[in-house]
Amino acid sequence: MITLRNIVKEYDGKQDSGRAVDGLNLEINKGEFVALLGPSGCGKTTTLMMLAGLLKPTSGEILFNGKLVNHVEPKDRNIGMVFQSYALYPHLSVRDNIAFPLRERKIPKQEAYERAKETSKILQIDHLLDRKPSQLSGGQQQRVAMARALSKNPEILLLDEPMSNLDARLKLDVRDEIRKIQRNLGVTTIIVTHDQEEALAISDRVAILNGGQIQQYAPPHELFNHPVNLFVASFLGNPPMNLVQGELREMNGNQVVVTEGFEYLLPADRRLDKAHMGKSVKFGIRPHDIAICSPTDHQRIKMKVDLVEHLGSGKLVKVIDPLGKLDTMIRLLTGNEAEIESGDEVYIKFKENKFHLFDMNDNGRNLLQYK
Repeated sequence: MITLRNIVKEYDGKQDSGRAVDGLNLEINKGEFVALLGPSGCGKTTTLMMLAGLLKPTSGEILFNGKLVNHVEPKDRNIGMVFQSYALYPHLSVRDNIAFPLRERKIPKQEAYERAKETSKILQIDHLLDRKPSQLSGGQQQRVAMARALSKNPEILLLDEPMSNLDARLKLDVRDEIRKIQRNLGVTTIIVTHDQEEALAISDRVAILNGGQIQQYAPPHELFNHPVNLFVASFLGNPPMNLVQGELREMNGNQVVVTEGFEYLLPADRRLDKAHMGKSVKFGIRPHDIAICSPTDHQRIKMKVDLVEHLGSGKLVKVIDPLGKLDTMIRLLTGNEAEIESGDEVYIKFKENKFHLFDMNDNGRNLLQYK
């Protein structure tokens, strides 16, 4: 198990404003695949570098299986690391690149070559052992970097945006391969990425960071469906969650979200404590939780189609308030069979239990997450 306790990393001796990581707590189970996800500058790479031993925390504790490793050198941590640039030696063959960390440990050449060959078979690059990095494709170089990291049988595998240099199609193949290898070997793996699709697709759990702090740490489906705050909700999702400014009010015994363009009655099982009435909130709902409906449906909202984008698997429809009161565009997804064009007037409805309410007076806390 990997444990990070109250980790702080300050640069230039500055407190608070100079903190790349600010009081981070994290536990990663043995054999787990965890992603550190967030925007640029959120502290994810700094955290990975501290796990690797390439940076020392300003304060806090890093433990591997209960043993404090803050001052243990990288070479003594039994980790494998794959960098964004792959960092292969251009003058060495694939065989020698893979065997390099073993030779550094004074392992006999023949034994190192045998282990390099075994590892290369796992990654299906054993036919490339005599080539130089310049003779390989980007995907093949990435596999060589993975093989080199795995050749020393590490307890922990650290991946620093390993797929950022690959084209979109190759990314899909490589990420599947990485997940398959990780499952087969059972090695504890931590990946740093800014690509949310990548993180959600291959990880057991994802830690979303912002401002050097973890906003939420949970399995992908929980992050997507039950975000704890506005940052997590707005960061995850493509197309992004719809967010509409509103206010919570009690009207005729009902609880209602009142916006400039519509009023939405909260269903009985989503009612909140009366103390929340009068609060300024953001009403959030994902595009796939909105449907075009009949003019007679309950809680329908009249809108005007502004733009239709064809996605191949369906259509992304952007609608606006026909009266111009609501200054927010709302996105929804439909199937290809939907006959809809710009300028059409339509009615939309929200799925009852799929919306969120974010308290704008409490750092965007999701009020429905804490019921």
